[in-house]
Amino acid sequence: MLNFSKNYIFCVILSLIASTSICFVLNFQCTLHILCFVILCCLINTYIVRYISKKQIIRENEERENKLIRQIEYSSNHLSTIINNLPLVAYIIDTEYRFITGNSEAIKFFEAEDDIERLRFPERVFEKDTLEMIREENDLIIQTKEPFVTDKIVKLKSGKQNWFNIRKVPILNEKEEVKGFVVFGRNIDIEKAAQRQRETYISTLSHDLKIPTLAQIRALELFVSGNLGKINKMQKEVINLTLDSCRYMYDMLSTLLSTYKYENKDISLTYEKIQVMKLMDECFHKYVKLMHHKNIHIKVKAKEKFFTVYADKKQIKKAFENLIDHCISSAYENTQIVCDIKKTENGKNVFLSLGFESPFISSEQIENLFKRYATPAEKMGKVGSGLGLYLAKQIINAHNGVIYAESKESNYNIYNIELPCINECKIPAFSY
Repeated sequence: MLNFSKNYIFCVILSLIASTSICFVLNFQCTLHILCFVILCCLINTYIVRYISKKQIIRENEERENKLIRQIEYSSNHLSTIINNLPLVAYIIDTEYRFITGNSEAIKFFEAEDDIERLRFPERVFEKDTLEMIREENDLIIQTKEPFVTDKIVKLKSGKQNWFNIRKVPILNEKEEVKGFVVFGRNIDIEKAAQRQRETYISTLSHDLKIPTLAQIRALELFVSGNLGKINKMQKEVINLTLDSCRYMYDMLSTLLSTYKYENKDISLTYEKIQVMKLMDECFHKYVKLMHHKNIHIKVKAKEKFFTVYADKKQIKKAFENLIDHCISSAYENTQIVCDIKKTENGKNVFLSLGFESPFISSEQIENLFKRYATPAEKMGKVGSGLGLYLAKQIINAHNGVIYAESKESNYNIYNIELPCINECKIPAFSY
């Protein structure tokens, strides 16, 4: 537009000069004739300028459009190259299950080459069970308008079947209606094979180590009890030491197996009503010998009212035992562990804390305290200590609770647990 204005002004000036000169040459005497001739020349020049400018604008627009098309084609080629070379099956279908487009991995997986767009997709591609799952997933996406992620076996009518991590994303129109689905599938056959190997390993570990260890424990208990004959004091002491070692081995194997199950979400909790103080009493009694060895005492602070929770007793007991074992192992000799049990301010949770004197733990160490195989420096000499707190956290989280640690520079550490509370009853506090 600016160029047009400049050209127009320039042409008008030239028209005035040219028309005036022509008038003098032709010896026009009438002022009216001169004025009309000048106006005519200006109009002609205006038309010419407009025509030229229009052609120039059209040419510039065409050049811009061609440049934009080339850029889009260039970007599209790059995008197509990226998508076609991704190690993913990627394709788009509409709500009528018609195949719209897909990358080369999709064409290769469906074994349809270039004829896939003409298939009655997915009836001619997927086996019946897989097809039913696809329809259920798509119905859910249409209802929620949210992406859907799952791991499943995809079976084709050709007989091919593979494990895939599937991610489906809805395509929405301007009315926020689902008009199609973008499907991404990542083959996880190798991961599933590795998982099966781990399961085989864990099963072997459970059968070949845990069960024989338990048999050893029961046999040694028979010797200690005298059911297999009288033994002298020295023999009994040696058997008790061996029994403690076997029990420790059994606990370590149980911790390892439980950790594996929680990580793979292969654990089912059996909930029952549990009295927290009674459960803590059982947990502390397991470590009486270790506490006496370090001359550590337990002090329980609790009100007259006692709180109960719904939990899997075996699992929650394991969490408390791991935590108590860590506290006793970390605490200084000739000290005490303070167990405080009360309700939280909102009255919905049971708050349980274990405070004890031990070396200061930095904030960086606290962040890693409940991670797998992470442990404070003073526990590094103890075999298997790297899973105790990690498993305790997994169990507490599975019960919709929280666990966290605090450390004071005065060498006093506190472990806090909160679990949902259901009711309360009276029970006296206990101490050792």
